[in-house]
Amino acid sequence: MNELTAVAARRSAAAEETALHRALHGFVTGRLRDRCAGEDIVQETYVRLYDYRRTRTITDAAAFCFAVARNLVHDHFRRLRALPPGAELADDIACPQPRAEEVLDFRQRVDVLIGALRVMPPLRREIFLRRRLDGIPGRTIAGDLGMTPAAVEKHCTRALADLRHALERRGLAIGASA
Repeated sequence: MNELTAVAARRSAAAEETALHRALHGFVTGRLRDRCAGEDIVQETYVRLYDYRRTRTITDAAAFCFAVARNLVHDHFRRLRALPPGAELADDIACPQPRAEEVLDFRQRVDVLIGALRVMPPLRREIFLRRRLDGIPGRTIAGDLGMTPAAVEKHCTRALADLRHALERRGLAIGASA
């Protein structure tokens, strides 16, 4: 019965999420009268919700999303007013910033990797971080820890396998970003 309850809870959460997305999209496009710009603002709203939830608790996600969306709509109109009269933006100008989906994908990957590093054996984590992030040569690490350079490389190889496995468990294969 627990499994049925969990399935029902997931379906209910998905239905609420869909309803919130529709309501947000209607709210934003009703003010902008531009479906594409409205979708961009809804996406940015979700990015900000995700960022905020990483560090704080949100008791009412819908209220938070509508407040963020309202502010983004105001920012959109402020930017439009700042343009000189008659100025048009070229459609072929590519934005150098990553798309919202890419940002969310990369942040999700970072969260998964941080979690995998936290549960990794301490010695393996220390060797991996010193070798791959700090760039300390394997021989130096081996000398500091009283190990052979081959053992250091073996720990790095296993750490990479652990990180890759953590991503694969979440369906986030390496190199498959947006």
